[in-house]
Amino acid sequence: MAHTKPDIIANDPYMSAKWDQLTDGHDPDPEHIPTLTLLVNWYAILDRCMRDLTRSGDTTVAYTNDQGDIRAMPQIATMKQASAEIRALAKQLHLDAHDDTAARDTGGETPLDRARRARQLKLKVRNGGKTQRKAAA
Repeated sequence: MAHTKPDIIANDPYMSAKWDQLTDGHDPDPEHIPTLTLLVNWYAILDRCMRDLTRSGDTTVAYTNDQGDIRAMPQIATMKQASAEIRALAKQLHLDAHDDTAARDTGGETPLDRARRARQLKLKVRNGGKTQRKAAA
């Protein structure tokens, strides 16, 4: 069953092209549509920030406010957030090949699995040398 793009995606040329790129070769499951829509929106936000920072061929990373202070462009913080959101949503949709490679190289254990195991196995010496398991926070 072919699923159509949400209207918000179909009406924007950039988002429509990004949707097509992400869904190339497969039809997304209906339960993945909201997450995929959010992912495409974050890509559009990232693209807009990059275009705002690179006007007339120059990249602007700072500005001077009314008090004469030099400040970072607000788009930089937005780009950081968009990048984090894109990584998280891509991982949720299993679109990131990097995690598959990491899982294969470590015998199927992802970095998150290693961190959880290390947290569970972290030992602390208490009560005159008795070793006890540290409570997970």
